[in-house]
Amino acid sequence: MSEEFELLVDRQALCGTGPLWMSALNCVYWVDLLRRELHTYHRDTGADDVRILPGKVTALGSTRQGQLIAATENGFGRVHLARAGLDPVVQVRGGDRMGAGGCDPAGRFVACTVTYAGDLRAGGCYVLEGGRARLLVDGLTGPGGLAWSPEGDKLYVTDLHAIWVYDYDVERARAVSGRQWVSCPEVEGTPQGIAVDAEGCVWVAMHWTGRIHRYAPGGDLETVLWAPTRRVTGLAFGGSRLEELYVTSACFGYDEIAFTADRYAGSLLRFRPGTTGVPRSSWQGI
Repeated sequence: MSEEFELLVDRQALCGTGPLWMSALNCVYWVDLLRRELHTYHRDTGADDVRILPGKVTALGSTRQGQLIAATENGFGRVHLARAGLDPVVQVRGGDRMGAGGCDPAGRFVACTVTYAGDLRAGGCYVLEGGRARLLVDGLTGPGGLAWSPEGDKLYVTDLHAIWVYDYDVERARAVSGRQWVSCPEVEGTPQGIAVDAEGCVWVAMHWTGRIHRYAPGGDLETVLWAPTRRVTGLAFGGSRLEELYVTSACFGYDEIAFTADRYAGSLLRFRPGTTGVPRSSWQGI
């Protein structure tokens, strides 16, 4: 394993994703989408607790009460930690299932939908407003991550082999003027999870190659790190000063030979990038 990365949870998650740092609890929540598992990694003890949920969860956000809002398989829902429950809030009909999500700087929960037909750009990003889901961005196919600039005026979305950027109006939750920010060659992997640091640089997990890219605010690739697994999926800043990056990964589709070649696929990892993250807002809904 690279000396820069720490193995935290050797779980062989089928599709680990959605890492969320909870500063008040000193823990990271993350999910195994395919096994319907909600994981809690406790930073102080190194323990990883697992709850089995009644449905699939693809993304998480914290609430003001320390609970969780989520993107579920077909819409938005609330996670009840004490009973490992999942209560629906509203269904989203665009796309085939929900995907990446997170809270915007004003505390609105936003999540994307994924389509399985590569030539059908029927997915999009939806913002949860009360009891309804409003379309924020359309024309997406397989969005794997979204994040906002430190000032909140830019929304970044990974989709297929590109990173898109939109001008974002925090006050009204509007995303406009979408354009391709970075094109990622296929040999570098598929951009998935994304996180923005306090300097405005964008960190991206490149699935299938194990590369983790850091792009400058202008879009230039300035850093490439190599995770100890090819199957990196999600990124989240954490730690007492947000000086750590937590990395989820996947192993779906692997047989025994593939596992032998990619020992840490499906694990939870951590590294210290030399920069700090931006505090994530909590969901301001009821």
